Amino acid sequence: MHDAICSEIIKFRRNKMAWVGTLIIVTIPLFMIWNRLLIDPQKEYMEWLMSLLMLNTLVLPIVNGFVITSSMQREYQDRTIRNILTASVSREKFLTAKLVVWFLWYLISFCLSEVIVIAGCYALFPIEFTTGNMGYALFLFTQNNFFSFIVGIPIFLICVKQQALFYPSMLATLGSAVLQAAGLQVSEELILPACVCPWTAVSISGIVGFGTHYYWICFVSIVLCGLAGFMGVIISFNNQDQ
Repeated sequence: MHDAICSEIIKFRRNKMAWVGTLIIVTIPLFMIWNRLLIDPQKEYMEWLMSLLMLNTLVLPIVNGFVITSSMQREYQDRTIRNILTASVSREKFLTAKLVVWFLWYLISFCLSEVIVIAGCYALFPIEFTTGNMGYALFLFTQNNFFSFIVGIPIFLICVKQQALFYPSMLATLGSAVLQAAGLQVSEELILPACVCPWTAVSISGIVGFGTHYYWICFVSIVLCGLAGFMGVIISFNNQDQ
């Protein structure tokens, strides 16, 4: 397993889309800081934070989907996937290593983004820069980012099924991003169905409050989506031949 993860890390280091994706993710808070300084200096702290969260919710799933699509598509286009399909190496280990390294890239990228968010809060809103406010902001962004990754795992399944194609996973990625962003605009009457849908549940989980029954519906929905997605990846990949 260690060798499989090291091999995937080497591949990711050569993946230009991963580097571009990281650049885009860290650019989001930089753009919002620039916007507050030069375009809308009257914007209040909470309004700025929510605008940043919405932009993050829309862009991050798209970048994430592009990265895993690029990673898997390269395997099929370069035909290196044949080595996996014919070798004695466990296919489950290959997929798990791919998932782990994909998540490590994602974790590093959004951690860099959150550092910039905190620095921006300190520079732009010194009065609101308190332990309570920063703790809430970090919790909100971290939870949103983790949940967004989990509901993005079915994109991995589409990447395996589409093989060398590109558009199916991209369309699914865009749909996922739109649904996650739409979750921030759900009316009170539609909260329950939005909690059941794992993609809208990503955003709803940050609105309904931790520990409420709505929150746990969101949590279960999101986790089941991720588990079903990865089980589908394993089954689909195991059914592939050369």
